Formats: sequence, structure tokens, C-alpha cells
Amino acid sequence: MTGATNPVAYRTDASIWRNVRFLEIVAQAVFVLGLFLLGWFLFHNMTTRLAAGGAASVFSWRFLGSTAGFQIGEGLAFSPQETYGRAFVVALVNTLRVAGVGILLATLLGLFAGLARLSGNWLVSRLAAVYVETIRSTPLLVQLFFWYFGVILALPNIEAAQNVAGLAYISNRGINLATLRLSAVGEPWLWWLAAGVVIAVIVGWLRRRALEQQGRVGSGAGVGLLALLVVAVAGYVAMLVVDELPSTTAYELARGDRGVLFVDANGNGAFDDGERTLAYVPVTLLDGDGAVLATTMTTGAGQFRFFALPADAAGVSLRWENPSPIVLDRPAKQGFNFIGGLSLTPEFAGLLLGLVIYTGAFIAEIVRAGINAVPKGQWEASRALGLRPGVILRMIVLPQALRVIIPPLTNQYLNLTKNSSLAIAIGFPDLFNVSLTILNQTGAEVEMFLLIMVTYLAFSLLTSMVMNWYNRQLALSEAR
Repeated sequence: MTGATNPVAYRTDASIWRNVRFLEIVAQAVFVLGLFLLGWFLFHNMTTRLAAGGAASVFSWRFLGSTAGFQIGEGLAFSPQETYGRAFVVALVNTLRVAGVGILLATLLGLFAGLARLSGNWLVSRLAAVYVETIRSTPLLVQLFFWYFGVILALPNIEAAQNVAGLAYISNRGINLATLRLSAVGEPWLWWLAAGVVIAVIVGWLRRRALEQQGRVGSGAGVGLLALLVVAVAGYVAMLVVDELPSTTAYELARGDRGVLFVDANGNGAFDDGERTLAYVPVTLLDGDGAVLATTMTTGAGQFRFFALPADAAGVSLRWENPSPIVLDRPAKQGFNFIGGLSLTPEFAGLLLGLVIYTGAFIAEIVRAGINAVPKGQWEASRALGLRPGVILRMIVLPQALRVIIPPLTNQYLNLTKNSSLAIAIGFPDLFNVSLTILNQTGAEVEMFLLIMVTYLAFSLLTSMVMNWYNRQLALSEAR
């Protein structure tokens, strides 16, 4: 007689409190609820105490719509009649300008100094080591004071400004640089560039998929950049073909030496609100006999002004020429200041110089450590194949070193952005500086500090997200 073995009977009515997964979810829910209750308690306590201090102390964001009453002389145009909210936006843009340019320049400087420390040239290596060790061992605030008060403000005054090949003027008023601008006929080129970026992304993605299907390694970035270049060149050629100002171009001339060049849409000969101005167009001032008095170029707002005219000269009419799609806007000394070009104020220049040199020293050490982390066998094998040192570094060593470089490099980018708040020491109107001014005028301490913290937190999270995405891309490329 054979007996059947009964299968093990599992209990289906076991208590839910013995379910580990359920307990984990409950614990997390309780923790989140506790955090919420703690935050609510703190917020309620704060608003209650503020309300007890009177109507002026009530927690509210309405003050952002009030008139600011102070001037911001850096960045986007701002007048005292605008609101505190607009002032905060201007300060936010100033911080982004410093952080964006600073990150780019500090990365280039750090890469150069890091490679210099690994150079076989004794002098180059020692100079890079002195730079890194000196800058890293000195507080950033001290360096900002040095660059601003000891270097920028110690430069010659505007009358003796140093002229660098007509492309830059350096004085204690700041640095004025020549820069490329899109003229009135070249503005549509931006649409070509936007289309080129979209096409480049699509072409790069298709190339990458094709390489994956073939079992080959590659990102498709080179093909994408080539597509962008082709579209950009085609757009520029198209702009050259249609290089002509509108037939309705007109001007207003006031006081015989200044005015605005614009597209007279309604044909009344006067510049009205909403009519388009013409930027970076060469214009010539003529007297009553048609003789040339002076020449200049309109500003980005389509305005023009002629300086140093003869005492008995009087401008009567204006003549203009069709500009190139891209023009070189050179700075020129006019009166007691410079016009044209790209102007860097002493505060901006001092802050940017200090942040770049300070952060670049830390990035240099990160680059040096990342390259040293690559096994020496990689160098030896590459040399055995007859590759040149530059090719070895660019194609073999640096791609592997990036795995070590990217995480600490992200921290340096975050530090540079947050260190920009030291701009208050030299008077640059950044996010923190302007926020303190708003705070002092409105008394909204809690609201402004919350706004400052949330803004810097957003900066940090966005930077970390981009760098972590790039780090994952490197890891995926290596895995393939």
C-alpha cells in the first residue's frame, strides 16, 4: 500500500503585522507623517508669533509686488519704480551669469593646471604646484578683496585705460571687450541655430542607435556636431543673400547728434511704442550740405549718438548701410565712459576672477588625482602602439579618468555657485546681496531667507542632476 504525501499547508491567514513588506511601508509612512507634523508645528508656531507682532509681521509674499525704490546697476535693466519681485529676478540672473561663466572658466583653468602638475617639465610642474597650494591655502574672501581692491581698482583710470589691440580696454572702471553681435539682418539666424540644435540631437541619436545595432561603441556626438555646423553655415549664407534692411526703415534725430533707427510700420515717420528697432547698423550723420560729420553704429536697442562733433556742426540727416549678419562690436571711449562692446564692471570682474582662480586650484587637484588613478599599464600599452602623448591623454586616459573626476567636480561646481554669495563683500548685486536689501526694507526676514534657501537649493539640485546624468552616460558607454 502506497501512501500519498500531503503537501505542506501554508497559512494564508497569517497576521498582516508579520508581513515585513507591510511593516516597512508603515514605518516609512509614519516617518513621513512625523516630518509633516513637525513642519506644520514649526510653521504654525512661526506664523502665530509673527501675527502677534502686528500686521507688518504677518507671513506673506505680497511685499514682492511692492515698489522697490532702489537701483540695480548691473545686469538686466532695472528702475526703482519696479517691484521687489523684479529686483529678485535681476539678482538671480546676475548670480547665474557669474556661476555659468565661472564654471566654464574654472574648468578650463583647472584642467590646464592639473595637466601642468603632471608635466615632465620641472619648471611648469613646480609653477602649477605653487599656484595650487597657495590658492587652496588662502581664504576665498581674502582673495576677493585682493583682486577687487588690490588689482581691479588699482588699474589706470579711464583717461589712461590700457588698449589691447583695439579689442579690449582695461581700467579701474572695469574691462571693456570687443564682442560679436547679431545685427538687425542677422537676428533670424537664431532660428537656424535652434533648428540646427534639434537636427543635431536627432542625427546624433540615430547615429548612436545605428552603432548599438552594429555592436560598436560611440555616442554619435561627432555626427551631431557636424549636422549643427552644416545647418549654421547654411543659415549664415542665407542671411548673406537677404542682407538688406526693410524698405520702411526710418530714423528720429534729436538735438542733431542722437536718435533711434527703427522700422516705421505705420508710415508716420515717428518712433511709436511697439515698433521694431534696428540693432548694430552702421549709420552716418550728415550736415545740411550732405557732408559727413561722423559715423557710428546703433546699439542693441537701435539707438545712436555721435560724440566729439565740431562746435559749429549741426546734424540734419542720417544715412545707413546694410550690416553683415554678424558684426564685431568694438568698445570706444566716448566722453567719460566707454560705449559698445561687452562691459565687465569692476565688481563683476573681481568676483569672477576670484571665483575662477580659487575653484580652478581645487579642480586642478581633482584632474591630477583622476589621471593618476588610471593604471600606468594604459600609458605603457599606448606608447607601445606608437601613439603620441597627446592622443594617449585625449583618447585613452581622460575618458577613464572622468569616472574619478566627475563626482568631486560636481561638488566644486556647487561650491562655486554658493561661494558667489560672497559678492556682498565687494558690492556686486547678486542674489544674496539684493535679497538682504529687500529684507532690510520690507522686514520680511523669514520669507526672504526661505526664498534664498530654496533658490540655492534649486541651483544645487539642477547642477547635480545634470552632472549625475553625464556620469551615468559615461558608465553606460563603458559598459557597452
